[in-house]
Amino acid sequence: MKPELKYIGKHITIKTLKDYIVDCKLEDKVILLNSQNFDNIVLEYRDFYNESMEIPYSIIGILITEDNTKKVPLDRIGLINDDNFDHQNHIHEETYDLYDGEEAYRCGNIVDKNGNELYDVERARIIRYIENFENPVVNKSHGKCCRDEW
Repeated sequence: MKPELKYIGKHITIKTLKDYIVDCKLEDKVILLNSQNFDNIVLEYRDFYNESMEIPYSIIGILITEDNTKKVPLDRIGLINDDNFDHQNHIHEETYDLYDGEEAYRCGNIVDKNGNELYDVERARIIRYIENFENPVVNKSHGKCCRDEW
């Protein structure tokens, strides 16, 4: 199913998504984000809460996820009905957008820049970045998971 595309402002943030959900009284919808916008949401969450965002991610009961079909352009959102969304296949889709200049962080595990261990989709995306890019940027880090070794 093709998503209904919407413009919600110049920058897509957790706040603009929440405001849009509340203002439009969304129910039974899934919000799809362009891979780069989704990455920005993950980073915003990580910077604000100082921990990795859990996937799947919801705001006020509305699933926010990455558009793996490449139908949602940058700085737009795609809306689809929740009952038309294949949750299982979408979450396990293996088409992750990786971009040159991305940075990975490792202690013994894959961590974010704050030392929080990464899980699920984000962890798989960073591993794929390390494996697939010719010259990935991998920074040595002290992970919170390794505190006992400090």
